[in-house]
Formats: sequence, structure tokens, C-alpha cells
Amino acid sequence: MKFKKNHHQNQKKKSLFWPKFLLLGIILLAAILRLWNLNNYPAGLNADEGAIGYNAYSLIQTGRDEHGIPWPIHFKSFGDYKPGFYFYLVLPFVKFLGLNIWSVRLPAAFLGILSVLVLMLLVKEIFGEKHLANRYSLLSGFFLAISPWHLHYSRGGWESGTAIFFILLGVWLFLKAMNHRFYFILFSVLAFVISLYTYHSARLISPLLFLGLVILFRQKIFARINLKWIIIAALVGLMALIPLVKDFLGPAGFSRFSGVGLLSDTGPFWRTNELRGQHTNPWSFPVRLIHNRLVAYVLAFSSNWLSHFNGNFLFISGDAIERNRVPETGQMYLFDIPFLVFGFYFLILHRPKNWQTILLWLGVAPVAAAMTFQTPHALRANNMVIPLVILSAYGALNLFDWIRKKMKIFRIIFCLLIFLVIPWNFARYLHQYYIHYPQTYPSAWEYGFDQLVPYLEQIKGSYDKVYVTDRYDQPYILFLFYSKYSPQDFQKEVKLTPRDQFGFSTIRDFDKFHFEKINWDELRTKSNILVVGTPEEINSSATILKRIYFKNGEVAFLVVQV
Repeated sequence: MKFKKNHHQNQKKKSLFWPKFLLLGIILLAAILRLWNLNNYPAGLNADEGAIGYNAYSLIQTGRDEHGIPWPIHFKSFGDYKPGFYFYLVLPFVKFLGLNIWSVRLPAAFLGILSVLVLMLLVKEIFGEKHLANRYSLLSGFFLAISPWHLHYSRGGWESGTAIFFILLGVWLFLKAMNHRFYFILFSVLAFVISLYTYHSARLISPLLFLGLVILFRQKIFARINLKWIIIAALVGLMALIPLVKDFLGPAGFSRFSGVGLLSDTGPFWRTNELRGQHTNPWSFPVRLIHNRLVAYVLAFSSNWLSHFNGNFLFISGDAIERNRVPETGQMYLFDIPFLVFGFYFLILHRPKNWQTILLWLGVAPVAAAMTFQTPHALRANNMVIPLVILSAYGALNLFDWIRKKMKIFRIIFCLLIFLVIPWNFARYLHQYYIHYPQTYPSAWEYGFDQLVPYLEQIKGSYDKVYVTDRYDQPYILFLFYSKYSPQDFQKEVKLTPRDQFGFSTIRDFDKFHFEKINWDELRTKSNILVVGTPEEINSSATILKRIYFKNGEVAFLVVQV
């Protein structure tokens, strides 16, 4: 009897040890993938990262952002009115580490690592039963740790990763409230509210997701209703929203959507007029009933929403924007294809506890991106990765359980998939990211400014003016970032240009620098100036002082003397 008791205790210890060991291993893997060589990959620093870092630096130095606004909720940078939460996350890193790439990217990387942990906790709440929940939880965490989609946006100073973390936290705490203690609803509401301060897309996703959860769990809410905690959560949530709502009534409320929003695209409007024009009586009631702006924009939204489930986008080539994509790589791995197919199949077949939560999230996830005319968009639909990795893990484990009962040949094929295809797919992604990404899309992250700006700072005193190309997105902010230009001085000089067609503005001048497309024929008539341009903009006969090269050996900038 004593032997059996000791054996049982040893088995129990082993059963507790392995999940904890694997959990720590997954977190360590997530940390290595997100932190290793973070200051060099992605290669460069994009303008949005530069804006986040410099505005944090400006707040530390002056208590005001680059435009002289004290402690804003939205940052006016580029006229974009970025939600401010990530700026404030970066601020202590800039304070203690200085204004550099590490300080801008570390908060996103840390939240990416924590997102893997919160996902594993969430999956346990979704599937409930302890043994199965542990399996699904660990595999979901592993898939998120190595996910191209999640990795990409955890290694840059992206606000979207911050939004994902708080949305994940909000959903997990909501399920904790439903499954355990109802007071968790207060913390769930707070997490969802904080997500609204992080990223534009979260302002659609979070309310829709929270409302969907309330509808899905309405019976549990009414059965376990606790007026005290509902009232407290509602009051705290409303109080936390007051600053955002107040700020949203100003320019920040419409600036972003007016630039890239679906309604700013006139294509559906003109298509409606074109279709009406094909009728003999274009203004008759039946024609207007069929062909109108509402129908046109609903169809455009539906097309945009569906485009995020396109196989080419998900598994082959990913986003069209170079900064958002890795060469020849989709948002998910190729091995996810069978796992997702079987994940859907087994989810509908078995309908495990809280299974609707996954489908709700998957349906809501692309809504914000579909409300713009640039689709499919990996950044704005970034939160899609969460339900997709859960489905993929669910499909993989159920497929494994099903195959174990089948013929030996099926087991062999599955083992080959696991032990050959997955490592190969993962290794290929890392190879593409670290070797080919900076060479295939050399200007995507505005590489070269870290070399250009210090060089110009050394020699600009000998010249009356320095003309810099604006070929690479918002160069002024990277000059401010790398030169650590005095925020007090810049706030006196700052002057935004009128908005362009996408709703963005820029700065043309500060200090001795002027930023604009290089017109060589005009500039060569001036004297005692420096001109910084691309090889296409500079005449080959110019006096070249310095060449700045991309990672692939191409010339990024020519510095010439006139």
C-alpha cells in the first residue's frame, strides 16, 4: 500500500512538473525571439517609432509633446493624433535607457512576451477541463510564441501589440468573472477601457468584443448577477473613459478615419453613379433602391472583411505594405492550413465549453481594418492572430488524437508534419526575417538615418542650409530622434503642413534643415548648401561628400556639396 501511495504521489508530481516546465520553456522561447538583437532587427527605425521616442523625450525634458501640448491623450504627430498610451509606456524606458531604439521597442517586446502567458491562461478558461485545457493552453502559447504575425509586431514600436495585450487581458478576466468570481468583471472592464487608449483599431474591436461576450454569456450574467460589482464596473469604466471621450470630440476624433476610412474612398460612390447610368431612368425608385451609397459601402466593407481570410494573405505573401511583411511569408505558417481546417471542423463537432468565444473574436477581429480602404491590412487586423492560433492548436491536438486511432500510415504522415514541416517552416521564417527582409525591402524601416544624422550634425555648421529628401516617410522626426534635438527649441519652430490626401501632415523646416523632394536643377544654382538625396535625385556630376548604404549594398543617400 505504501509503494502504491508513493507511486501515486510521484505521478502527481510529474503531472504538475511537466506543464510548468513547458510553460516556462514557451515563455523563454517567446522572450528570446522578441528580444534578441532587437536594436538591429528590424533594420532601421520607422517614423512612427521615431515619433513615439522623441515625444516621450520631449515630455521628459519639457512636460510637453513636440507641438508644445502638455501631457496629451492623443499625440498630434504627423497630424495623425496617435493614441497616447504607448508613448507613456515608452517614457520611463527613455528616461533610464536614453533616447534610442531599445527604449522604443522594449515595451512592445515585453508586452508581446506577456501576451503569450495571458493567452495560455485564457485558453484554460475557454476549454475548462483541466487535462485538455493544459494541452490546448501550452500548444496555443507555443504557436503564438513563434507566430510570424505576432512576432513581427512585437519586435517594433507598434501600438497594436499593446492593444492585443489589453484585449487579451480583458477577455481572460471576463471569463474569470463568468467561471469563478464575478468581481473580475471590474478588472475586465478596465482592461478593455485601457485598450481604447492604445490603438485606433481597438476602439472598434474592444466594444464589439465586450458586447459580444455579454450577449454570449447573458444567461450566466443574469444567473450570477451582482448589482454591486456591475455598478462599480460601470462607474469605473465610465470615469476612465471621460478623458478619452472629451479628447475625441476634438480633431483627434475624426483625423485618422478621415484619411484612411472607407467613407473617404470615393470609389463606391462613383461606382453607384456608373451603375445607375446604365439604366434608362437612373433616378427611378427601383434603381435608387438597388444602386445607392449604402449598398455600395456595405458591399465594399464585406469585401474588405472577407479579404482578411484570403489564403494568399494568410499563408503565402502577407500584407502588401513592405514594412508589414516578410518576403515570401504569410501572416501564418503553411502548417497552420490543415490545423485551421480541422480546428474549425472539431470545434463545430465537439462544441467545447465557451467555444463561441473563439468564433466571436475571429468575426470581430478584421472589422476595424475592413472599415478602411487599405485591405487586407495585417497591422489593423493584428488581433486576428489570437483566435487563429487557438483554432490551429485545437485542430492540431484533435487531429493527433484522431490519427492515433487510425492506420499506421496516417500516424507516420502526421509525425512527418510535426517533426519536419513545422521546424522547417519556422526556420525558414527566421531566415527570411533576419537575412532577406532587410535586403529585399531595404527602405521599409528607413535604414540609414542613424548614420546620416550624426554625420550631418558634424558638418552642418559650415553650410547655410541643408536640403534633405522626403523620399523616406517623415524624415524630420528621425532627425529629431537621432540628433536628440532640443525639444524646447523645436516647440518654437514647429509648423505642420496642410494635410495630404491620407490625412497626414509633416514638418518642412527646423534648425538648418529643409525637408522636401529634391529638385536638383533648382538647388544647384544655390551656394554654400548641402543636399541629401537619393541617387535618382542627384546629378552624377555633383561633388559627393558621403554615401550611406542600405543593407543590400544599394545607396540610400548621397550627401553632396553645392
